[in-house]
Amino acid sequence: MKLLCSGNPSHKTIASAVKLQWPTADFASRATGFDLRFWTPGSEAFFRQKIINYDCFINSSFICGNGQMALLEVTVEEWVKAGIKGTIVNIGSSAEWQGTDSRHGVYGIQKRALRDRSLQLHGKQGIRTMHVTAGLLNDGAPQNRAGLDLNHVAQTIKWALEQPFCLPLLYIENT
Repeated sequence: MKLLCSGNPSHKTIASAVKLQWPTADFASRATGFDLRFWTPGSEAFFRQKIINYDCFINSSFICGNGQMALLEVTVEEWVKAGIKGTIVNIGSSAEWQGTDSRHGVYGIQKRALRDRSLQLHGKQGIRTMHVTAGLLNDGAPQNRAGLDLNHVAQTIKWALEQPFCLPLLYIENT
């Protein structure tokens, strides 16, 4: 499996935990030369050229303006053209369930739309999609210390990818 993960593995994020599980993975962030903000000139074309070198994409970085959705759509489009039968793991949020009245309004809407589109695309053209809805993540910030351990989330993703069956939707939260 040749894996690309969005996010900076140098920060305490899903990407840093993915790096521990897959030391040979590549990472897409401004820090690694991938500008995933498609409104930046040349960034979408650059991503389109690069994504066909992978058969697994962990779409973990929230990018405002429906950025994660754009990454999902472009990945599917390019993989279909190239005949790649890969897996896309979209990282969502429990904010998907909170609605527009919450303090996470637009963020939650974008994450829910990502989940819905991920489920619509699952199995189409031989591409598997998995949507991981995660509760609060412990990114080291004092207010998030009670959140999920990032390593547990990455270990769960790894376990799911290793199964002989598909897991199109996972929901992970602390007990």
